[in-house]
Order: sequence, then C-alpha cells, then structure tokens
Amino acid sequence: MVEGLDADAYDALVTAAETYRAALVVRLGGEAGLRTGEITRVAPRHLRETESDADLALLAVPADDTGTGAAGGEGEAKPPSRDRSEIDRETTIPASLAAELRRYAESADLDESEPFVDVSPRRVQMIVSETAERAAARTDGAVDPDATPRDLRRTFARRLLVDRGVDPHAVREAGGWETMATLDGYLGPLDGDAIASAIAGRRADSSDGPTADAAPTALEGFEALASGDDRSTPLTAVPGGVVASDRWAEAWVIRGMEDRDRVEIAGVAGVDRETLVDRGVGGDGLCRDAAEAGEPVATEGATATAGRPAVAVPVRYRDVTHGTLCVVADEGSSASAVSPVSPVERREIAALGRCLGWAVTAGRWRNLLHSDAVTEVEFHTGDDGAFLARASAALGCRIELASTVAVDDDASRFYLSVEGAHPQALADVAADASGVSDLRVIETREDGCDVSARVEGGSAVRTLTEHGATVRDATAEDGLVRVVADLPEGADVRPVADGFRAAFADARLASKESVPRSPRSEDSLREGVTDRFTDRQWAALSAAYHGGYFDWPRGSTAEEVADAMGVSSPTFHNHLRKAQRRLLDELFEDARRARHPTQE
Repeated sequence: MVEGLDADAYDALVTAAETYRAALVVRLGGEAGLRTGEITRVAPRHLRETESDADLALLAVPADDTGTGAAGGEGEAKPPSRDRSEIDRETTIPASLAAELRRYAESADLDESEPFVDVSPRRVQMIVSETAERAAARTDGAVDPDATPRDLRRTFARRLLVDRGVDPHAVREAGGWETMATLDGYLGPLDGDAIASAIAGRRADSSDGPTADAAPTALEGFEALASGDDRSTPLTAVPGGVVASDRWAEAWVIRGMEDRDRVEIAGVAGVDRETLVDRGVGGDGLCRDAAEAGEPVATEGATATAGRPAVAVPVRYRDVTHGTLCVVADEGSSASAVSPVSPVERREIAALGRCLGWAVTAGRWRNLLHSDAVTEVEFHTGDDGAFLARASAALGCRIELASTVAVDDDASRFYLSVEGAHPQALADVAADASGVSDLRVIETREDGCDVSARVEGGSAVRTLTEHGATVRDATAEDGLVRVVADLPEGADVRPVADGFRAAFADARLASKESVPRSPRSEDSLREGVTDRFTDRQWAALSAAYHGGYFDWPRGSTAEEVADAMGVSSPTFHNHLRKAQRRLLDELFEDARRARHPTQE
C-alpha cells in the first residue's frame, strides 16, 4: 500500500501550521524530502537556481557530522562527515518553496550559514506533531493526527513516484535513500503497454512529443507585471500579456462582483467590452463562482466564454479579492482542436491571479507613500463579526486600537486600550468570539485596562490594510466601530468600500475627503529608518513597545512578547536588538552629520 499523505491531506497540514517556521518545517519534509536532522542544518547558502527549469530550485543537504547517520529514524546509517560543511546530496524543491525560504531568511536577518530552522531535531518532531493534531481537528480526521517527519518523506516519495512518474533513480538520489528497496512500495506493477511506453521514452498517458502542460502559457502575463509597463494599472496590462500566447484567445478582469449592478470590466484583451456584456460575464457563472469560492474554476464551455474552454481565478491578496481574471482558450484552426484547461494551466493562471492581487495592493501602497495629499475615508460598522463592535456593545465600554502587529499571513496581534471594562469581562467576550484568542493583560487601571489579543481572519482594520489603505484611527463604542484610513489622493474608493462591505454587511462609508498629508511623529521617524528595518524587526520593536516591554515595571517580559508573536525568545531578542541598533544608528549618524557636515 502506498504510504504518505495525499495532496489534499498534505495541503491541509501545511495550512494548519501556526507559524511561518512551522510551515517551512512541513514543506522541507514533504517537498524537499529532508530528514528530521537535515531540516535543522540547511541554510541560505545551500540554495541555488537550476538552469533546466525555472519552476525548480536546488537545495544542498549538509552531511551529518555526528556519526549517527539518518536523523529521521529510518535506519539508513551513513558514515560520519569530517566537515560539517560537506554536502551529502542535492535535492530539488519547488520555486515557491525556495522563494519562501529566501523571504524567511531576509525577514529573520539570517546569515548565509545560519540554519533556516535553528532548533533541535526533537523540536522539529514536536512541530510536525502539533501541526498534524491541529490539521486533524480542522479536517475531521482527514489528516492523521500522528503524522511524523517520516510520513512527510514518504509524501515526498509518493508525489514524485506515483503522482508525477519521476525516474526512481532520481528520486532515490534526491531523497538520499541508500537502496531502491526503500522505494519498492511506491512502484506498482506495469502492464505491457506501460512498459513499452516507458522504454520508448514517454509515460503511458502522454502523447508524442512535449505535452501542452510542459510549456508555460501565461508567461507574458507575468512579464507584463514585472516589466514596469503601465504599472499604475496592472489590471489592464495583464490581459494583454496573456493573449500574446498562442494558447489563450481572450482575457479579462472583472471587479465589483459583490454587486451585480456595479460590475466593472477593468481590463480586457482579445474581445471587446460590449461582447462581454452581451455574454453576461457579470452574472452567475464562471467569474462569480471563482470570486465566491476564492479558488480557480474551469469550464469546458459556457455562454460567457463563447462555448470554449476557460478558467477564472480570483485576483486576491490575502483575505481581499480585488476581482476575477478569466482566460479563454484559442480554438485554433477548428473548434475540435480546443483542448480543456489542464491542471498545470489552472495552477499557472491561479498564480498569475495571486501576483496580480499583490500588484494591485502594492500599487495603492506605493501611491500612498508618494502622495502629498490623501483621500481620508471613514467607515462605520456594527457587524457582530467585528470583535471590537461585539465587545464594546456587550460591555458598554470604549475600545481604542493602539497598534497591530502581523503574526503571520492569517493572524495579527491587536493592542487595545479599554475604558470602562476590566480584563476578565473582556476575556469572557473574547472566548465566545470566532478567530479571537490568547488575550493577554498588559496593564490594569481603575477604569479600564490595556490588553493584546490574537485575531485571525477578517477584521475591520486588516480588511482595509489589505486593500492598500493606511489605518490612522480605530475605535469602538456602544457596538459601533469607527475606522479612519488614508488612501492615495484620487484613488477609486468604490472597490475598497465594496470589499469592506463584503466582509461586514452593514458597513457604510461615513465620509470621504481629500486632505493634505498631515505630519506625524511616527511618520517622521519612519521616513528616516524604514529602509533600515526588515518587516520582522519592525514587528518586534512594535510588539515590544505596545506590549509594555520598555515600561518600568515591565508590562510584558521578553518571553511573553516572543510567545505572543509566535517566535522563540532568542529570535525575538535578535530582531529587537538589531532594530534598536538601526534606530540608534539613524539617531547618532544624523547627529554626527549635523556636527561634521564636511566629512560627508
């Protein structure tokens, strides 16, 4: 029987990881085939590009210098290495995992030789176990709660051998197995046709020559984002890039799917807007299904696509969906020549949709950064799904958001100043609120308290931030949340308002006005040091400040702040110390420049 996790179970396991590091641990086992001990040894210097495939990268695996052989407990003893830097083998990893590793190394300020996962092998086992238990609870047992790093290695072998038909010799070398016997369980019997096809140099289910799945079909869509052309309107640039491929004849982006009467065709190529309106692309069907499901939806033919195969994907950044990208296949010389959208093409267009979502949000942030004036918007909501609204209504108190710190892609830590309620009452409300956990008391006052809480999923503040706005003020009183945010001057407020209403049904835009950019001490400080901080350094400094770490007596210890951020105490201290140093560098370098201007 084939062992390892199937694709759905493995995806659920990765999703259940509570921290960035935990997700990397799972992926290094399941997608790189690393043993437990090997996960703790790989470092940024071990990553390199491969010349043969842009979708893959190479990861060198350092040899074990303890003489204990395979640290994963698989009984594959290896001779001890004389030099810890000696490489045991190289394995391939997806380009997406390589990008995540580099992003993590940058955010954590890792040196080239510092391990990505600087913990003990025993801690790696615990991380996998904790993640598996969480995934099992979320999937009603679809994931084995007793999954181990060995199961992740088996998943690696299963995916390559069974799902992709990779040469067993290559799999053995990538995974560091000593013999082919270890892989026998994954290699089922072949009939005569399959054997003949393999000997002929192609898999049994492939056609002669390269398959359509092998070549990228939306590359120029990605290049439209990367080239810088028409950067202010990525929604109009991408469709034109997509249809430059022989595979796709039409492409368009639709915004405003929340309101049927306000659907907007934001970008189009290969077909005119009037034709799309006649086809009813804004009604029920492919585009709406993709927006509501938050995942790709393919069809072999529909009215909106003129009966041709197509796929629609959400244009998404985290929890915010900016719209839907739809691409339609070219029918070639005859209608019978049109092939359905393949799984590889679906993933490719889905990746393009995610990149486009990032580009839209990043464009708004860029415009806001360089704008001399801003569009100030104020939203109100009393939706029961907004924790601040529920808490202020239940307790009759006033809550002000002091700061937020991103913990990971799905959660933030809110620092709250409360007037008219005490911590226990707030904790009782938080216990019944979906997505709110780990409430911690920073300070208790006679008329209130300062607390922090972990908030997962949507929130009024997070929703606006992910739409590219900068939140300046957020308060809740008598069950009503008031949020004031800045958008770039002249920005289209409608998609932001639509997205806010999609998260909170009763939300309304209370005011909108253009105002000069007001100087604030925080902005003035950030202008000088923002290029010096990494995201994690800024998060550590902000969490320490708002968590009361710098107060006397301290409102939170370093260990408590680190735990709230989901990192180890040494990691927190590393980020905080480097952030403090860079902050002081800016202060004292400015003073030195002022005293000795001729030395510059």
